[in-house]
Formats: sequence, C-alpha cells, structure tokens
Amino acid sequence: MAFSSADIQANRRYFEDKLRATKQFNDLIHKVQDGVGDFLLLDTRTREAFAQGHIRGAWCAPLAELPALAGELPKDRELVTYCWKSK
Repeated sequence: MAFSSADIQANRRYFEDKLRATKQFNDLIHKVQDGVGDFLLLDTRTREAFAQGHIRGAWCAPLAELPALAGELPKDRELVTYCWKSK
C-alpha cells in the first residue's frame, strides 16, 4: 500500500505531537525514584484503587472529579497523569 505525501506528513505530525506530549515511562519512573523533576503525579483512578496502592507522592484525582479539583492543582508545575485500563 502506497502512502501519499499528505499521509506521510500527517503521520509525521501525529508522532511528533505524541512524542512531545507523552513522557517516556522509564524516564518518569527514574525521576520519581530519584526525587527529581518539578512535576506533580496525578493518579486518575478511583479513590478505592488509589487507597489500595499508588506511586509515592502522587495525588488522587479521579477522572470524574477532575473538573472540581482543577482549581486546586498547581499552575507552576507540570502535571503528569497515570491510570490503569480495566479489561
């Protein structure tokens, strides 16, 4: 299947944007373990799941509650979210 020039450019923009917007998981884990980086981890799972275990230092911010919590989030730090996907 041949790709048009427009398709190639669209794919390139998509992956460039994705790379710019997504932290690499291993890099983030090292930063968390080393206590470096000026970011805030937001665990977007339910409060029950958060209570069962979470990354040290993360804030519990369930997706359903994010609109209400938005005003409490720091504006001077990068926000990094994580969650899980149920089967």
